[in-house]
Amino acid sequence: MTTSERVIATEPSPSLFTRLRRGLLGYFVKFGLVGLVGLVVDVSLFNLLSLSGPGWWAEPLTAKFMSTSVAIVVNWLGNRYWTFRRDKRSDVVRELFEFVLASVAGMLVTLATLWFTHYVWGFDSLLADNVSANIIGLGLGTLVRFALYRWWVWSAKR
Repeated sequence: MTTSERVIATEPSPSLFTRLRRGLLGYFVKFGLVGLVGLVVDVSLFNLLSLSGPGWWAEPLTAKFMSTSVAIVVNWLGNRYWTFRRDKRSDVVRELFEFVLASVAGMLVTLATLWFTHYVWGFDSLLADNVSANIIGLGLGTLVRFALYRWWVWSAKR
């Protein structure tokens, strides 16, 4: 074996930063970007429904349920075909079912936050609903969804 062959054979392993970037950090950045698109859809639709006048669809919990449901579809497409594309599964129906369950878990956190601040504490302005649902609730719900997506829906071990 020549000296140049030995150098190639003893290449150092990737740095901690490289492993993080390729691993969890890479997933988290892509997940965040997909989530940002979903957030725009969710917040825009929530406010559109809330401001659309009297009707069942304008009630805070109903509007949030509907806007989040649309965002779930947008997020599934983005996460399946971009964030977790290396880990996507061939059983699409089961993957979608699990994704929806994980998303609903996150949605329940958001709806609980909105319900509590709107109906228990009485903060019932559109601004208060947006802070509660779209900042606090979505922030907490995002942590739940990311964990379930990464380690259940698109787990590399499946």
